[in-house]
Amino acid sequence: MDLLSARSADAAASDGQLLARIARGDKDAVTALYRRLERPLFAFLVKTLRDREAAADVLNETMLDVWRQAGRFEGKSSVATWIYSIAHHKAISWLRKRREVELDEDMVAAVPDDAPAADTKIAAEDLTQTIARLMEKLSVDHRIVLQLAYFQEFSVGQIAEILDCPENTVKTRMFYARQRLRALLEAEGIEGAAA
Repeated sequence: MDLLSARSADAAASDGQLLARIARGDKDAVTALYRRLERPLFAFLVKTLRDREAAADVLNETMLDVWRQAGRFEGKSSVATWIYSIAHHKAISWLRKRREVELDEDMVAAVPDDAPAADTKIAAEDLTQTIARLMEKLSVDHRIVLQLAYFQEFSVGQIAEILDCPENTVKTRMFYARQRLRALLEAEGIEGAAA
């Protein structure tokens, strides 16, 4: 089989088929799965960690774990959900290590905001950029839930699997995250943008 045929076969394979091949030691399957998940998983990690270099490191660590643990995948969830769960746990570990040297949220809130007035900011950026910027002000738990739901399009059940928590916890976090985002948008002079 030539390289082009092999790549076509990899592109046509399901995530589950690629993972089964990875479990048998197929390095080409790792490459194919990595290419398939790299962009959305990296975007999720960047938005979670707020650090592109750390996101790249966590992405690589995640895929290394996929390589090592592929044979342990039990099929209780989709392959993507399982991989996002690994990435989420690695990201949280990274954040915990980093948190030791960061300011806590209350101290950050006490720092005066010298940013330009809301009308100036809104004129300079569109609503999507504003929402992305305001999401950075949410807690990690709230930001992750919104990222997984709206940007990665996972269901509540899949998010619960990724975060290893009950579905009701996901729903509660989503409710409070939307409520907080709505308040931040209203403070910017934007009403009715967050549902």
